[in-house]
Amino acid sequence: MINPALKAYIEEKIIPLYLPFDPSHSPEHVYQVIQNSFEIATDLHVNFDIVYTVAAYHDTGMRDGRKNHEATSKAIVMADPHLPQFFSGPRIQLIGEAVEDHRASLATEPRSIYGKIIAEADRDLDFQRILTRTLSYALHVKGINHPDQLRQEAYQYIANKYVTNRRFQLWLPYQKNSQGLAEITQKINDLQAFEESFNSIYQQIKKTSPQTG
Repeated sequence: MINPALKAYIEEKIIPLYLPFDPSHSPEHVYQVIQNSFEIATDLHVNFDIVYTVAAYHDTGMRDGRKNHEATSKAIVMADPHLPQFFSGPRIQLIGEAVEDHRASLATEPRSIYGKIIAEADRDLDFQRILTRTLSYALHVKGINHPDQLRQEAYQYIANKYVTNRRFQLWLPYQKNSQGLAEITQKINDLQAFEESFNSIYQQIKKTSPQTG
């Protein structure tokens, strides 16, 4: 399905670029985004070499830090001397734009179907992971230690970002994302269910962090 020479190049030269990045932007993350992209693209009339390449390059700009990494990732695509072996100039431009449009938090609509695919493939709407990240940030960065304050902070943040004032939209049908968003909404609307999830994750964090307790 994928050009073998393209796949070999990306496996040997591009995926390893992710090795120094933080765990949420590791090679494992890239492989998951590639898999998600293929699942989303299955019923679409798209070029799978492009889908694969966009997914592989989408976070390469993290080498210069998180801020504006989508623009840096596009610059890496445009400057890659090997991509013209596999794609025409207009297609490389298309890949670069899709990579730049991948940030799921951006309010602007991606410019192409490939940008929409990568935005959905890179979107994380897993409630447990979101709650864990939110609690870790509140604890370690904001310095909030009291369980009641942590729970309130997490609830307000998740409710605002994903339910009551959600600014993003799902650009393409993808069951994993629609189900994830539905679960988040359900947890926010059911305070008892949210508290049960909070207590479980808080206890896990408490075991590994000297700042809790």
